[in-house]
Amino acid sequence: MMKIIHTEESVKMRRKKMTALLLSALLLIGSAGFALADEDNTDTSDEQTQSESVDNDTGDDTQDADTDGDSDSSEVTDGEQDTNDTDASVSGDTIYMEDTALTPPDIVGSQAAILIDSDSGRLLYGKNIDVKLYPASMTKMMTAIIALETGDLAQTVTVPYEALQTVNFAEDSAMGLLTGEELTLEQLVSAMLIHSANDAANVIAFHLGGNMDAFVETMNQKAADLGMTNTHFVNACGSHDDNHYTTARDMATLAQYCMKNEKFRDIVKTVVYKIPQTNKYTLEAERTLVNTNLLLGTIRSLYQFYAPATGIKTGHTSQAGYCLAASASFSDMNLIAVTMKCDQMDEHDDPYTYADTRSMFEFAFSNYTHQQLAAPGDIISSSPVYEAKNDSRVALTIQDALTALVPSNIDSSVDIIRTVDVPEHIQAPVAKGDTIGAVTYTYKGTQIGSAPLISTNDVEMNHFLHVFHIILKVLTSPFFFIPVILLIIIAMYMRHLRKKKERKRRIQQLKKAREEKEAEASGINNANYRKTERIDRQRKNTKDSNSRYRK
Repeated sequence: MMKIIHTEESVKMRRKKMTALLLSALLLIGSAGFALADEDNTDTSDEQTQSESVDNDTGDDTQDADTDGDSDSSEVTDGEQDTNDTDASVSGDTIYMEDTALTPPDIVGSQAAILIDSDSGRLLYGKNIDVKLYPASMTKMMTAIIALETGDLAQTVTVPYEALQTVNFAEDSAMGLLTGEELTLEQLVSAMLIHSANDAANVIAFHLGGNMDAFVETMNQKAADLGMTNTHFVNACGSHDDNHYTTARDMATLAQYCMKNEKFRDIVKTVVYKIPQTNKYTLEAERTLVNTNLLLGTIRSLYQFYAPATGIKTGHTSQAGYCLAASASFSDMNLIAVTMKCDQMDEHDDPYTYADTRSMFEFAFSNYTHQQLAAPGDIISSSPVYEAKNDSRVALTIQDALTALVPSNIDSSVDIIRTVDVPEHIQAPVAKGDTIGAVTYTYKGTQIGSAPLISTNDVEMNHFLHVFHIILKVLTSPFFFIPVILLIIIAMYMRHLRKKKERKRRIQQLKKAREEKEAEASGINNANYRKTERIDRQRKNTKDSNSRYRK
């Protein structure tokens, strides 16, 4: 019996071992299959990525086609992708989200994209915003703002031959300027921004700078002044050059600055611009120039019109891909979006820059709202006042309503931090309306609003206390205390000198008295001595006389 039982147990053990081996084999086969599938997927993804990175040299009438370069590289250098804020790397891209709880916009075709609040410059969303890329005709924003700030828009400009030498009228976006043609500077700036006219940009550069190199130096200096640290310009229109580059962040900075100029805003939102006949252009009654930005109207495209859009500038070369700096306003919200290096077209044969831009705008309009941070009359702080009558305090408020763009889903009382900066020493008297300190509001470490604080009440001075403090201040002041100490030290020293002199005089007097006593004593002794001598002589003389008589 024991032998049979032993045999059955042995069979069971062998079966268990076989089962374990079969399971292990199945797991190994499954792992190998998944690994092969992953490799296939990786290969497919790499092929797709490589196909997307190939430059699309096909021009499109809906964007400006600038001078094509020989290089097919879309990225200028190994772009720094550093951001000081929260970011997440997705498929090799550096993504920034101010509020990571929100669903990010769907950026389909643009290699770099950025969305900012136009009023404050606050970054709301970003993708590869510090990667150096080519700006193409977005360059003309810089040319335009320099012209608007330094030129006379009413001045007549004569087109020089040198300005047209580098323009390829067969391929470049141009308005067809002629050598010697006369237009106003305002007409040239408008044609450059609206129709993306390369020839107009060059004429502006020669008019304001004397030559292209001098004007480009002004452009780069302006970029440095604006903090565009990853930007370098080589020409005024954005024609391709390997050393002509920027970033999405820098373009957003430039766009925000330009949109503060009222004339610039009026020009970039114009859909159709007409220039009458000139001294050279007489083929038609007027030149009709249509804005290259499809977001602004339906003349060029029925599909891309976006009602909230208010500008700004398109761009395209084969090396830069399709680029767009756009602005939009809705519900007291002003936004700026920039997309760069887009080589994909949508189902309407329009660049995906428009879809990506609308996606960013809708992301902000759907998830953000303007919230009032403080209103005039709200007591922001109450501070003690030095030397105030009746120990009165000053109440501080703001002069104008303060609002900020914040996510709709936040708890402002918790997520928005208020910081009050008030001097520790507020001196009476205080007049109503005096500016005393400032208040700052931050969200996730980013400043979203600030305002000066003004007093809401008068505070009188306690004059008795004021005089007392002056006296006390004088008495305890180093300028008073140190001289007093010095005077005391000098007085003590003088007293010491006097005592020393007096002691010396007394010593001398005592010495003199002692000498006189000694002298007096010596005189007495001498007199006694002389008297004794005289007596002795007398005695001797007497003795001698007696002796003589005896004889």
